[in-house]
Amino acid sequence: MKKTIFLAFALSIIGSFAYPTDLPQGKLPSPFAIIPQPQSVTLLDGPGLVSGSLHHLVIKGDIVRPEMGDILSQLTNEESAKNGTLSLILDTGLISVTNEEGYILTIMKDGAEIISKGEAGLFYGCQTLEQLLEDARDFNVPVPSCKIADYPVLSYRAVHFDLKHHLDHMNYYYESINRLARYKINAVVIEFEDKLRYRRQPLVGAPQSISIDEMAALTRYARKRHIEITPLVQGLGHATFILKHQEYAGLRELPWNTWAFCPLNEGTYQVLFDMYRDAIDATPGSKYLHIGGDEIGNIGLCTRCKPMADKEGMLSLSLYWLKRVCEFAHDNGRIPIFWDDMPLKHGGVYESTWSDEVSDSAATKAWEEGIPKLDNLLSDFPKNCVYMRWNYSMARQPGNLRALDWYKSHGLKAMVATATNSEGGMLFQGDERDKGMSSSGIISIRSFLQLAAEKGIPGMLCTAWDDKSPHMENYWRGFIAAAEYSWSPEGRSLKEFDNAWLQREFGVSIPDYLSFNNELRSGTVLFYDALFRHGNLMDEGNTLQSLQQVEHWLPPVAGREKIQFDYSSKLIELPDRNSPGVWSKKYEKLISRALIEKNNFKSLSGRLEDLGNKAKRNRYYWRLSLSLYRLQSTIPDLLLALQECDGNERGLQRKGFTDLKIAMDEFQESWKKVETVYGETRFISYPPDYIPDRYFHLASQKEDLTWMIQPEELFLDMIQKWLK
Repeated sequence: MKKTIFLAFALSIIGSFAYPTDLPQGKLPSPFAIIPQPQSVTLLDGPGLVSGSLHHLVIKGDIVRPEMGDILSQLTNEESAKNGTLSLILDTGLISVTNEEGYILTIMKDGAEIISKGEAGLFYGCQTLEQLLEDARDFNVPVPSCKIADYPVLSYRAVHFDLKHHLDHMNYYYESINRLARYKINAVVIEFEDKLRYRRQPLVGAPQSISIDEMAALTRYARKRHIEITPLVQGLGHATFILKHQEYAGLRELPWNTWAFCPLNEGTYQVLFDMYRDAIDATPGSKYLHIGGDEIGNIGLCTRCKPMADKEGMLSLSLYWLKRVCEFAHDNGRIPIFWDDMPLKHGGVYESTWSDEVSDSAATKAWEEGIPKLDNLLSDFPKNCVYMRWNYSMARQPGNLRALDWYKSHGLKAMVATATNSEGGMLFQGDERDKGMSSSGIISIRSFLQLAAEKGIPGMLCTAWDDKSPHMENYWRGFIAAAEYSWSPEGRSLKEFDNAWLQREFGVSIPDYLSFNNELRSGTVLFYDALFRHGNLMDEGNTLQSLQQVEHWLPPVAGREKIQFDYSSKLIELPDRNSPGVWSKKYEKLISRALIEKNNFKSLSGRLEDLGNKAKRNRYYWRLSLSLYRLQSTIPDLLLALQECDGNERGLQRKGFTDLKIAMDEFQESWKKVETVYGETRFISYPPDYIPDRYFHLASQKEDLTWMIQPEELFLDMIQKWLK
């Protein structure tokens, strides 16, 4: 109590002597943490603003009251200012703020003032004030008197919702819009796949898909919070969600392959344009239309396309499709966004844009040979298109830099796309800071967005691919990092960001967050690797290569639905009762790892439960984390019970069989809990009349959530047969 009183007193007089008058990089004194970090903070003389002392709202200018958070929404509108008033001032002639998203927030003892030249700036100023008042309430200290001058470095700050393999409840999408607005994200790219109820091509939409009217309502809701929803409908490639239907078989580039449309078949454009029109109807008033276009492959092979591909080249063929869809977008009042990999690939320079193995000299050579190919067809590159330069690493490869420079020098608009994580699976992702990794994550997000700022690129997209269909909560740390570094690229260090993220999202502090997360992750790695004969478990690194192995263990698409495969050969064998001890010797390292995770379970699960109890916000995250951790922790129990079964002593064997049955029951019980927790925010099964894709991703192999435990179910089935 004495400490709290002293801190409150100290902060009430910080303007007098306790702090310098100018704080670099927008930093406020502890315990305040704003995400994204403001550009400039200047402390002022005088006492600060006490939590709960704002009561009134005065609006000056031709604007409606902006949408507000839980604290500011309680303010009552007044005609004139008095003590405890927040004043919102729209001044279109303001010269000290460079754009309509910038704002100046002044906080004093008796109230606060936000001034901006645009409604977006006033809205973002309110988000900053809301966060400060939240901290003031949570820590029982006044907000210091200060002046915050703030603006974003990147103007288009988007995140990605991929509906490929799952659909969340509509209320979760509404809550997500509120959450993104809190962090000043101003766009969401929604990749619909078959989760939009298309009217013009009704065969494509899944039975449980979102109606056009529902999506239009969400779009209007988002726009009130200064978020634009951009629809993404995959076009030429990634078309299995369309071409899986026999009615569209005639539009396939290859009759037996559902991946790609034929770009020279007019029927392709009739279908795509119908779906684009529906996507436009579902996102009224939006500026962009994302047309996909990545990883096409399998074109230039049919009787229509091969002559053109042979004569003019694959680049001409892919640009033909791009020009057609960009013309459609222009005619329908949208700016098309396009993944840029295929033109770069056909130009011979794509590998240099992503591979760390390509040296500077090799990249230079590739571009010297590739630029004439690209320049020769420059007139075929649509000028109304935004070329999305995607790279999920540190993005400093020589070829990536050259690609961004080539777009700029040729008058083509470019944005950048990074990724919130590349592994999928459970919540506990690796941290690149420990190993110098260049995979996606907050370190690569920051790196690429800093590069975008250096290059003067105006927009970014933080992708969240549903390939392995992790829970959406898995993406939020990356989303918030993208919000932080697209607004203020040179802001916080990674450690400072994590501290701010924990405070803002949950109202908790975890001083050893990285080591705690890596301990949890160790169990995740074991969960994914333990049951596979050729997993990566024996390596010291915390990678999830076997998860990728699981995803690709399925046979080729063609005809596989008619064939039964025995996947148990991919899994570790069970002990041989006639050779006790052999299994335990073979899997000695695996058992040692299982014992470590078993010993860690009590303390780690206890911490997760404690965090859930202490969190002031978003307790769901910790419930989800605990349910997943408990599920993955049943695998060590299973392995250790098998070790007991493999023993020489009859008493130990009997105990092993008993423990094995207990571990199997615990797995099923834990799985039911995971399904229950997942079901709070997402649909966990498809309706009976859903026509499956049978895409190569593991998540498309089942019509319910059990794709997550497909290997474990197979292994448990092996044990059941072994026990008989």
